[in-house]
Amino acid sequence: MSLISLPVQAQSVTVPEITTKPIVLGQKTLQWPREGGMDEIPERPFDYPDLTGQANILEDWHMQTSSDDWDLLFSTSGNFYRFLNVFFRQTYLPNNPVVEQGQWGYSTSPPVSLPQLKNGGRLSIGNMEILGMPMVVMGPKSIMNGVVKGGYNDGEPAKILSNFGNVLLVPSGNPQKINNIWDLGRENIRVATSNPETEAGSFDNYSSSVFHMAFREVEADTGDINIANRKATNLFNQIFNPKNNERRRKWVVGDRIHHRDVPQALADGEADVGLMFYHLAQTAVNAHPGLFEIVPLGGTVENPEPLLGNRVATMQAIRIAGNWTPQQTVNRDNFFSAITDPVANSALLTQYWVREPVTTGNNQPPLP
Repeated sequence: MSLISLPVQAQSVTVPEITTKPIVLGQKTLQWPREGGMDEIPERPFDYPDLTGQANILEDWHMQTSSDDWDLLFSTSGNFYRFLNVFFRQTYLPNNPVVEQGQWGYSTSPPVSLPQLKNGGRLSIGNMEILGMPMVVMGPKSIMNGVVKGGYNDGEPAKILSNFGNVLLVPSGNPQKINNIWDLGRENIRVATSNPETEAGSFDNYSSSVFHMAFREVEADTGDINIANRKATNLFNQIFNPKNNERRRKWVVGDRIHHRDVPQALADGEADVGLMFYHLAQTAVNAHPGLFEIVPLGGTVENPEPLLGNRVATMQAIRIAGNWTPQQTVNRDNFFSAITDPVANSALLTQYWVREPVTTGNNQPPLP
């Protein structure tokens, strides 16, 4: 008996439904406030395309602009960028409509002002080339000294603000129970700081503060500067000169801008604690609720009182000489006058965790 093969009824062919979500590369990248006048976190307050991405940091914005087009251009160390954003957009621009309606710009980066001045005002970010001498330079005293030494200045520098020294930034819950600088010397603790090559000034602040705070604490306890020197040196070497650092990754740094790199290292589990200026740590906590917390180094989180040796930094501004048009000169001078008026800026300074310039030095008296 032969079997009769019946035709197989064709099933409908459809593309399978996707029921899972992909892993987004770079999804751990922290999102920081976008400047748009309202200091929004993290999105811009306007509905327009934003090309920023993990592998696209100004790679698809191609531009060159020259100094003739700038109504105001200035260069600054970036660590007080939150205060600067709101001051610029809510205080300076509304009172200077020529600039507000024109072309302005500034960089908030590791100190690049002197290289800009020396190379005629060239700065590149991705595929964007900015050609223009800064009209005002802002930063620590060392930058001011370099500007004056190079003969780039038009007048003397003036102080803008002071910070509240340094603190420790840790993941929320402080899983490694880090309570003071001595805990940084524990063998299993990975410490993140600024890069000593790209941000030498801030690194010197952090590293010297560790040594000075340790020294002053032991000196106060024992009255013996030799014991203080020995213990401070031992702690310093445990952090910055550890044995087998490559294997243990005891001390880690980012490659460019530590006020982004240090929180990122903590968020990605590549560090256990970061040394940061108080206002930068507050920025990280504020921008990423529930992700970080602060361990103070003197006083409390709400009322910081830097320990002796915890270096306090003061920022200054200086006008740059140039072939400015009369209007550019007015724009420059108005900006300089406004940014160097800490009494008028007091409320904003307080809001963004800094203060009027202190007159008592840097809180780090000379060692014996």
